[in-house]
Amino acid sequence: MSTPGAGRDGGGKGGGNGVGSGSERGNGLLGLRNRQGPAAQAFSVKRMEPSAQAQLGALGLTGFIVVTVIATGIDAGVFPEGLGHSVLPLVGFFIGGLAQLLAGLFQAQRGDTWHATVFGGFGLFWMAKACLLQWVLPATDPALRGDVSGLFTLPWVFVVFVLWVGSFRIHLVLLSTFTCVLVVFVGMTVSGFTGSQTWLRITGWSGLLAALGATYLLAGQIMASTWGRQVLPMGRFLAPEEHPET
Repeated sequence: MSTPGAGRDGGGKGGGNGVGSGSERGNGLLGLRNRQGPAAQAFSVKRMEPSAQAQLGALGLTGFIVVTVIATGIDAGVFPEGLGHSVLPLVGFFIGGLAQLLAGLFQAQRGDTWHATVFGGFGLFWMAKACLLQWVLPATDPALRGDVSGLFTLPWVFVVFVLWVGSFRIHLVLLSTFTCVLVVFVGMTVSGFTGSQTWLRITGWSGLLAALGATYLLAGQIMASTWGRQVLPMGRFLAPEEHPET
């Protein structure tokens, strides 16, 4: 499940109008490259310029969007339930799992703990769930399958809650998206243990809303990387103007 967005340019004294000495511009760009963490990534589009190291956050968002649309679309009743057993294991392992795990490892290398945990954790979640759907549940007593699914997702509710609290320091689009993700994990847990169709539908539609938010974040990243500036607004920043890394 980040999911980073583009923000305002913090690139030194000459960053506002592109005017300044070579030293100022060089120092500003160096400072942007050295910034770490989700707040810095939200504040700077310079990180996504071709002169900087390419970002894998867009790849992680792509994996999140694809697998979430399929999985929660089935829960919402948009797609036939029978597709889950044939499509989800493959899509979950390679697209939802491997793509997000690679993005998480990249974010970890950059020192971005929040995004590394989101992408890496969700990547491992989907790899494990793919194996669960492919081999474990078919061999499990049908009377216990709901409890197995509920127990599988229960610990993730606490993890996602902590990540949701952390998203308050980034921006409103990401906060809204992750609120939907939190509802998804709560819904998966409750519907697993109780078999409630109502909670299953809540899970499905919340997941589709989360995928919509992630699509907006992906568009913001791609457009910022190609246009060299923020194009799509991400909402009022909740992080302080002068964060500790500046």
